[in-house]
Amino acid sequence: MKVIKWIFLGLLVLLGLFIGGTYWFLNSSKPQYHGELLLENLQGEVNIYFDNFGIPHIYASSETDAYLALGYVHAQERLFQMELLRRVGSGRLSEIFGPDLAKTDQFLRTIGINEIAKLSASTFLSQSETPYQKATMAYLQGVNSFIQHGPAPPEFTLLGIPKEEFTPEDIYRVVGYMGFSFNTAVRTDPLLTAINNNLGSDYLKDLIINTVRENTPIPTYMPVDSNSISEITRKVTAVLQALPVAQWMGSNSWVVSGEKTKSGYPMLANDTHIGFSQPAVWYEAHLEAPGLSFYGNHLAGFPFGLVGHTNFSAWGITIFPNDDMDFYREKSNPENAHQVWYKDRWESLKKRKEIIKIKGAENLEVDVFTSRHGPVINDVNPLVDSIEQHPVSFYWTYLQFPSKAIQSAYAWSHSTSMAEFREAVSWLEAPGLNVTYADRDGNIAWWTMARLLKRPEGVEPKMILDGSTGQDDPLGWYPFDMNPKSENPANGFVYSANNQPDSAFGIFHTGYYYPGLRGERIIELLSQKSDWDLESFKQMILDDRSPEYPETGNRIIALLDHDLTDTERQVAQVLQSWNGEHGQEAIGPSIYYPLINCIEKNTFEDELGKENFQVYPTTQVARRSLPFLLENDSSVWWDNVNTEKIEDRKFIINLSFRETVKQLVEDLGTDYQQWHWGKLHQLEHVHAIGRQKPLDKLFNVGPYPIPGGDEVINKMDFDKSSTPYKVKSGPAMRILVDLADMQNSLSVLPTGQSGHLMSKHYRDQAALYNAGKFRPQHMNRQAIMKEASRVLVLKPAKEDR
Repeated sequence: MKVIKWIFLGLLVLLGLFIGGTYWFLNSSKPQYHGELLLENLQGEVNIYFDNFGIPHIYASSETDAYLALGYVHAQERLFQMELLRRVGSGRLSEIFGPDLAKTDQFLRTIGINEIAKLSASTFLSQSETPYQKATMAYLQGVNSFIQHGPAPPEFTLLGIPKEEFTPEDIYRVVGYMGFSFNTAVRTDPLLTAINNNLGSDYLKDLIINTVRENTPIPTYMPVDSNSISEITRKVTAVLQALPVAQWMGSNSWVVSGEKTKSGYPMLANDTHIGFSQPAVWYEAHLEAPGLSFYGNHLAGFPFGLVGHTNFSAWGITIFPNDDMDFYREKSNPENAHQVWYKDRWESLKKRKEIIKIKGAENLEVDVFTSRHGPVINDVNPLVDSIEQHPVSFYWTYLQFPSKAIQSAYAWSHSTSMAEFREAVSWLEAPGLNVTYADRDGNIAWWTMARLLKRPEGVEPKMILDGSTGQDDPLGWYPFDMNPKSENPANGFVYSANNQPDSAFGIFHTGYYYPGLRGERIIELLSQKSDWDLESFKQMILDDRSPEYPETGNRIIALLDHDLTDTERQVAQVLQSWNGEHGQEAIGPSIYYPLINCIEKNTFEDELGKENFQVYPTTQVARRSLPFLLENDSSVWWDNVNTEKIEDRKFIINLSFRETVKQLVEDLGTDYQQWHWGKLHQLEHVHAIGRQKPLDKLFNVGPYPIPGGDEVINKMDFDKSSTPYKVKSGPAMRILVDLADMQNSLSVLPTGQSGHLMSKHYRDQAALYNAGKFRPQHMNRQAIMKEASRVLVLKPAKEDR
């Protein structure tokens, strides 16, 4: 017994030492919020006040010192996030995660984000003479100062990541990945081509490929003066799902003029919809220096806020999913595999070698070939059908120009008029963004920020195009002045919900736009009031009612047979009485979404196959097509090609309804009144390391029941293929600004400001976010100093440490 006792005590001691050692290890690299630090390249003293939520309020005697300080505090909170984003853009994930991500790296290397990052950096950041260049390089100096002298984050030690200084190229890698992640062309174009080739035009014509007038467009207001192919789809989808960083999915933003507010000044709301992850995507910071007064949201590794406000103006962004990506089928030379035909001659493909380092395995050497249209993607998406052995090239507007994202973002925070801001918006070619704007002069505006492609008449860019004749090639780009926009419209508001803009100068620019359900609701609500304030803006940004979904539900109910069971009849009645709200206690969405998924599965999976069907619901074609398909009793899609009988719409609807009720009873029990939405709809913020159990308990935040749903203003998108529903994307922040009092705007992040799990700010906003609450964005120094109990003072280093 004594031996057992001593063994037990020994184990307890070892356990205590392990727990204590782990705590010390994690705590030793915690961000520093107070005290003094000496930094090289700093010209004067900088005071950083951290408020109750860890937001840094940076006061410096020069702009370069302010951005150097921003780089330092940004790195001490988010260095691992920065590291992941630059590795995604450069295709270097397998160096730290091993062979599982080698194919992902190969894909990312092939599409050329890294190449355009190098070109952009050499074009715009090879010198440090202009203000934006000096500010950018100061930010990098701050990041690298922390890398050189600060402690490594826990993730670096756990994954064996070596510290490497950040370069100008890394900034552009962040921008490139952001642009690629929200473009659905890489899924949609090959899928539609496969449907056309494998099934025929009868199947394609029953789908709504492009926006139709029934899908609410954003109004423009411009004053006079002013088969193997399917493999591509599946593999690109798999690449995106494998990435350990957030993807951009959509957004809302609206601005109302002073004529519609209590204060008499414009008001702005913005919530960018991005894949949930831990840490949160955005990092908030407030900077004050001579010539600079800015509060905004920053991406990891990018020096300037993309959303924010000064003392004069405020702006927000949403995705503008214009069609700036195309696939071209090249005609290969049977006598030389490295040549393709163009018009009247053979052209040689350009070649570059990529060496991918893989943790725990040998290096992977890849030859990347490029045609005049772009990189050839066959090596990352093998075409196995003998008919499709020709190269397929990937064209993207982003790859055609060195990026001016840095110049644009810098200029936004320094503009003093709407004209200056508009000019800065015009500089960016890609990725496409909607920019909403308001200023203290009373102006409101919405601009589409992109180089919009001119295409030959008759070309359908959502299909794989012919690269050999030149007849499908782009004809150039429209000038920015012809982009859709709205400045100071008569209705008193502008908005964007990723939906189709109305025609501009007679041109209806097609793309991968959302169907307009959020847009309809935004217009409905904004049109009802002329006395908006922050409190009513709060209610609107949290609105989770869909007028469209109950109508769709009633169309389905009208097609049900009369011989329903008691349970089926009761479920039908609940769906029929649903008002479209998505609160945690609601029952309607718990029935609606499983039913829609079951209908789509029974309608499309037999023709598309299991793997392609998993891709189909992720496209906007699926969202647009469903209401029209339900009205089309003669559609060829209703028939199950795997049976001898011919199924019709009524048969598929009834089959799907019965299967849905049966599954809900199995999952949630026989009492349908307990089928609350919060039981099915769950949000967990997953850390890259938290994907592995049991580390999820340490690094992840959640899961939590959450209100909201698909294509409502409080958009909480989720994988609809199985329950419980794991929310994958939604508002990455919520921001409300009344320009009458810009120093006390409101915001909230999904989890917290810090990416360090031992920081008190790792998850301290999660409860606020889940409850639909907000916190102030202070810009008043007296209010900041009164609240801030922690001050970090940065001083110039007199000599090398």
